[in-house]
Amino acid sequence: MSISVYRYALPLTKEKVIDGVAVRRRHGLYICINGHWGEVAPPVTADIAATETELLTACAQLEQGLEHTATSPWVRFGLGCALTPLTAAPAPSLPLLEGEREAIIRAWRCRREHPVQAWLTLTGDVQFDAGLVRELSILVPGLRLVLDAGGRLSEAQLAELWRHTGGRATDWLLDPGASPADTRTLAQRHGWPVAISADRCGDKLPAVFEGLKALVLRPSLLGEPALCRQWANTALAQGLQVILAGNLESGLANQHIAQLAGELTPDSQAQVDGLRYLLHNGVTTQGQPDVNHLTLVYGSGCL
Repeated sequence: MSISVYRYALPLTKEKVIDGVAVRRRHGLYICINGHWGEVAPPVTADIAATETELLTACAQLEQGLEHTATSPWVRFGLGCALTPLTAAPAPSLPLLEGEREAIIRAWRCRREHPVQAWLTLTGDVQFDAGLVRELSILVPGLRLVLDAGGRLSEAQLAELWRHTGGRATDWLLDPGASPADTRTLAQRHGWPVAISADRCGDKLPAVFEGLKALVLRPSLLGEPALCRQWANTALAQGLQVILAGNLESGLANQHIAQLAGELTPDSQAQVDGLRYLLHNGVTTQGQPDVNHLTLVYGSGCL
């Protein structure tokens, strides 16, 4: 078995605050197993050194003919993609709307064709968020929005937003509560259509409740593609929509998430639009990492 591991550090177009961390470079690892690539992109709050150690330990186990014992979801996702390459055609990208209002509206006006669905990250500024929902729905009649609350907003903020918009153009609120239990309470109290992120659910999907419309899968926060398939099949069998989303990975994992979405939800889009935050997406025009611009940390030729 031939295994190589490379570090990457991709600069962002500008500093971005994620989970309270100011990020200027996206740090992660690429792994190549017998010519097939995977990406390990830990959350920005994770210890990248510990992630690398875990990955290298797993590589040594694989070379000895053993099953690896990696437990971090992002490590298992990268290994899974390299060990069992994805083959499905990628799903199209779901537009991600974040940042200044003028930039969002200007970009929207410049589109030749407008998508029928988009992902809007809520800021908590009710006037801003409600105004943007209203403007977008006027610009594109029939547009449907995923409103991502991310468990960050208060019940009062969300109730005020809903009062201003009346649910206009909204498919569902993603993670209005800090936990799935809180989300259930809010959905039942206010009658909101909601979605929950699988990585907030522990080991299994909670019981479906009135108002729960969808499950969001972030593969690099869940684990290997096979586990993502289990989550998706369980949710779909219970009548929920399923959407796959990125977590600021490079072009390699973005492609893998889009392929997984193409396999699991062929009639849907995947929210993998975070590449615009990277100065370079990290891969060549052939969709593979350029090893000439990476740091080899494991494999043939590594000192």
